Amino acid sequence: MKETAVPAEWFDRWWAPRDFFAAVRALQDQLPAAEQLTRPEFRPLLEAYAAGLSTAIRAETEHLTLRLQDDRFPDFDVRIGNTILPFELVEAGRPGHRRDEEYREEARRTAAGLPPRKEIFDPAGEETQAISAIKEAVARKAAKFDTPPPHLLVYVNFWIFDTPPLSDRAFGELVAPWYERFAEIWLLWGLNAIRCWPDPRRFAAEAPPPGLRPSKDT
Repeated sequence: MKETAVPAEWFDRWWAPRDFFAAVRALQDQLPAAEQLTRPEFRPLLEAYAAGLSTAIRAETEHLTLRLQDDRFPDFDVRIGNTILPFELVEAGRPGHRRDEEYREEARRTAAGLPPRKEIFDPAGEETQAISAIKEAVARKAAKFDTPPPHLLVYVNFWIFDTPPLSDRAFGELVAPWYERFAEIWLLWGLNAIRCWPDPRRFAAEAPPPGLRPSKDT
């Protein structure tokens, strides 16, 4: 197993999604945000968060389990019945956005006795950037795979916890150039798990899963 600071049991057993997601959030709460973003051994936390939340949302209407993988491929597996689906994860975030640098800057401001930096949240601008980031992320991931085509989860990591601006079918059309590169293409947008391809469909959580406390960045 590659060096990691997350529990070995995340890789060694199949989990009910809501139990797994609660375990992920419990570990995140124990760690300074800057460490999660800058120390490579905590990289699986991002994969765990996105895998756990997306499957916890789906688990409200589907019976499935998940398990993180410690190999180079895939990032995690989803099991539905006797079928195991290999998933790769890609993050769609703000261009040039460096969360680790932002946390370091906040730490410097706190040490200097300065107030937290104020940010202006522009929902419309966030949505526009998110749409562009999704296309770039899928294209980037598609360039890395040939056969067999994996399942893909795109974690839309913006400050968005509202209704996505596009219909399920429109999201499907957005990623149409890469259909043949993946067995499925999913988005995690806030509390929505959206299957873009094939057969577009949205799974929306009626309430946040256990352990979820929405934050600007995870």
